[in-house]
Amino acid sequence: MFCPSENFHQYCADLGKAFSADAKQGTYVDENNWLRSWSHETYLWYDEIEDVDPACCATPEYFGLMKTKETTSSGKPKDRFHSSQPTREYRQLSNEGITAGYGARFNALRRSPPRNVVVAYTEPGSPATAAGVNLVRGTQILGVDGIDIVNSSDEDEIDKINAAFNPSVGDTHIFTVKDPGLSSQERSVTMTAKEITVHPVQNVKVITTSEGDRVGYMLFNRHNDPAAQPLISAGYTFLGGGGIDDLVLDLRYNAGGFVYVAQIIASIIAGSAGDGKNFATVEYSDKRDDISSPFADAFRDEDGTVYRLPDLNLPRLFVLTSSGTCSASELIINSLRGIDIEVILVGSTTCGKYYGSVATDNCGTTYSTIQLRVVNNKGVADYDDGFSPTCSVADNDYDHQLGDPEESLLKTALAYQADGACPSSSSARVRAATAKSSQEGSLSIDPVPSPYSGFPGLVLNR
Repeated sequence: MFCPSENFHQYCADLGKAFSADAKQGTYVDENNWLRSWSHETYLWYDEIEDVDPACCATPEYFGLMKTKETTSSGKPKDRFHSSQPTREYRQLSNEGITAGYGARFNALRRSPPRNVVVAYTEPGSPATAAGVNLVRGTQILGVDGIDIVNSSDEDEIDKINAAFNPSVGDTHIFTVKDPGLSSQERSVTMTAKEITVHPVQNVKVITTSEGDRVGYMLFNRHNDPAAQPLISAGYTFLGGGGIDDLVLDLRYNAGGFVYVAQIIASIIAGSAGDGKNFATVEYSDKRDDISSPFADAFRDEDGTVYRLPDLNLPRLFVLTSSGTCSASELIINSLRGIDIEVILVGSTTCGKYYGSVATDNCGTTYSTIQLRVVNNKGVADYDDGFSPTCSVADNDYDHQLGDPEESLLKTALAYQADGACPSSSSARVRAATAKSSQEGSLSIDPVPSPYSGFPGLVLNR
C-alpha cells in the first residue's frame, strides 16, 4: 500500500535544514515515507524497487535503497545516476551558476604517489585568476599548507589535502604550484575560497585555417540557467563576419544539466534542418504520457522575453569529448544525429546517460531519481556504454590552453576538418593513456571539487 507522496511532503525531522517555507515538523520515517511513495509514483523502473520498511534506517541510506538492482547487457548497474544534494547548493549552481571554491577545476592525471595534479581550467574573476595567483591550464599543484601532495602517503595529510581541494567559503590555503613550461619555477600562492560565479560558456572564437575555412570554437562546461544567453550570443558571433564553415563544440568537461539548454544549442546548430522535427521525446513509465519537444527557433526566458535563435544551419558538428561528457551533453549528439546531421567526436568515450529526472526538494535535500529516458527524432537512445569517438585522443595535453589550435583534441578536430580523416597518431595516443590510467585504481586522493562533479546530468525543470 502506497499513500500519496503529498501526504508526507515537507514533513521534516530537522526543520532547520528545510528549504521550503511550507515545511512542518515530522520524523525521518515521514521523510522515508515520502521517498517511498514518490519513488513508486515517478521512478522509471518503479516495479523493480524492493519495498523496504521506511522505519529501517536514516533518510540518506533509505534513498539509496529506492532504485533498481538490475544491470545492463554489459554488466553495469542499470541505475548509475541516483543522487541527492542540499537544495540550497543545487539551486545556487543550477539556477544562479554559483558555487563555493577557488574557481579552478583540478584534475589528477595520476592519483597515487607520485601524484600529478593539474589545473584543467579556471573561472574568470575568481581567486584562481587573481593577480599574483594566475593559475592556468597545466599549472601543477605540488603542495598545500606545507604538505607534499605529490608523495605524501600519511592518512591525516591526505585528509587535509582533500579538505583544501574541497573548501568552504572563507577557507584559506597556501599552495605550492609550478606553471606549465620547462623553465617554470615553483612558487607559492594563497587562495581564499568564496562564492564563485561559474561561466558555462568560454573561449568563443573563430579560427581561420590554412585553407581559409572559418571554424568556430567554444568551451561549454555546464547546462544551467546562466548558459542560455551566452549560447545564443555565441551563435550570433559565429554568424558574423560571413559565418563559419564548421563548429567545434568542446564538451569534455560538461556533465550535463537542463534539457532546455541542450535544446537551445542543438537548435542553433541545426537551424532550418530541425524544422518540423523532434529535438527529443521524453519517455516516462506507464504512469505518465510521453512528451515530445521540437527543435526551436526562439527561447523565452523566465521574465517572458523572447529571443530569436541564430541559425547556423550546419550539416555537421565536431564535439570534443571525454568520459565526463554526460547526459544533456550526449543529448546534443543524439538529437542532431536523429535528424541526420553528422556529429564527429574527438576525444574519448562519453559516459552513457540518456536517463533523467525532475529534481525535487524535500526537507532541504534535492533528490534526482531516474524518472525518464530521452530518445531522438528517430526514437533512438542506445548508448548505455557511451558514444565512441571518431578520433580517439586522450585529454592529457596540459601544455596548451583550451581553444589553442595546437591543443591535442582541437588540433585533431582541425586536422579532420581539413583532411576528412583522423590523424594516424590519435588512436595510438589514447591507447597509451588508457594503459597509463590502469594504475589509478589505487586512488589515494580525489582533488576534483564536488561542485564540478555533483551536478545532476539531465534534468527537465529549471
